[in-house]
Amino acid sequence: MLKKVVKIVLRVIVLLGVLATVIFVSKYESPKFKQGKIDEKLFETLQSKEAQITEFFTYGTSFNVSGKLPNVNKDNFEGAKLFITDGKDYESTYKLNSEIIDENLFFSSNEINSGLILDELENKECYYLFLRLSLNNSVEPRYYTFVNSSEYKDIEYYTITKDNQNRKIDIKFLERTYKSETYNCLTISIEETELPENVYDIVIDAGHGGKDSGERKGSDTEADITLEYAELLKYSLEEKGLKVKLTRDSINTENYTYTNMYDMNGRITVAGETKAKYMMSFHINNGDNSLKGLEIYAPCKSDLKLAESIANKIKERSSIEFSNNKSFKKSDGVYVKNFTPNVIKEYENTANKKGYEPYPLTIDTPFSYTIREVGGIATNAYVDGRNKDYSSNRHRNSNQGIECYQIELGYIKTDLEIIKNEKEQYIQAITDAIFENRN
Repeated sequence: MLKKVVKIVLRVIVLLGVLATVIFVSKYESPKFKQGKIDEKLFETLQSKEAQITEFFTYGTSFNVSGKLPNVNKDNFEGAKLFITDGKDYESTYKLNSEIIDENLFFSSNEINSGLILDELENKECYYLFLRLSLNNSVEPRYYTFVNSSEYKDIEYYTITKDNQNRKIDIKFLERTYKSETYNCLTISIEETELPENVYDIVIDAGHGGKDSGERKGSDTEADITLEYAELLKYSLEEKGLKVKLTRDSINTENYTYTNMYDMNGRITVAGETKAKYMMSFHINNGDNSLKGLEIYAPCKSDLKLAESIANKIKERSSIEFSNNKSFKKSDGVYVKNFTPNVIKEYENTANKKGYEPYPLTIDTPFSYTIREVGGIATNAYVDGRNKDYSSNRHRNSNQGIECYQIELGYIKTDLEIIKNEKEQYIQAITDAIFENRN
């Protein structure tokens, strides 16, 4: 009897030892096995040809790419998408604009503030991005890696503060080797972090200031009123946990002029250094007594959802009406103003008179400098110092753009009393719009 008990005990010990060994091996060897499967899934189907990235940038919270793929048959081509995957259980696609010229496929993001929204991605050690093509003669899509053919460097992006937490997102081009083949890869990695001291969620710009009073009616000036609005919005957003920077405040206002926005401490320079995702720029319109109402100016080539939300909520909360101005209007209270051919010609004439090469303006260049110059390459920022009246915008070639909206509170001749007396209603409306549209 005793011998049987001993045998049973020995068998149990052996079984427990085997089980422990299996658990130990599974714990420490599984990641290697999974990585092998990731490589197989990612790289077995890749084409040897690479897609060339000519521009890549963040704008607001979105990531965008532009580039080309050579030797694409126009008759065989159906469509192009940006494909992102972690190689395991996540994958998604985003539509790209595409055009074939001389058998070169040119592709770009659809809208500069939509598509791949970085703040929506979960924390991962590595996401891979590929160009995905649909072809008429193939059931399965074809995938191409990206090689950096641009002048731009890797991007370090920080998400908007949410529940007092932030994440750092690194967007990099890396090399990966699989079965003796080396692949260029566009990758995204995400990790929890604290927001650096010099990085902000939102920057608020009070138009004009100092020697530049802006519009005036009696003793009321645009510069004073916009500063009040900027300070109130800063307080409102900070109360909700966001980190906010003002381009000017009651201390530095006296140093501002009509032309120093690109100087070391100028409003555009201050904004560009924040790495903020959004910028709200306050202004007041001028015009004859027939014009009145609210106007929100948005960047071109963008989704107008946030602009429309700001306009609608201000209209709902206050007694201001949507503007009756029809020029550049996209929807009630929302406007997109670019350079027109006639204005481009005027700028060329000015450049010729002053002796500098005209700026590379097109009808896709935003007219409002507050919108254009903080967006970097996403909005065709161009101020480079050739016009000696202005310093060079240090951030004009940045591939990290701030999504900017110019809030024209109303017209100073017809709406001043509403603007002065209903500041709280405006501020609450803008705050709610930002948070409802925050990713």
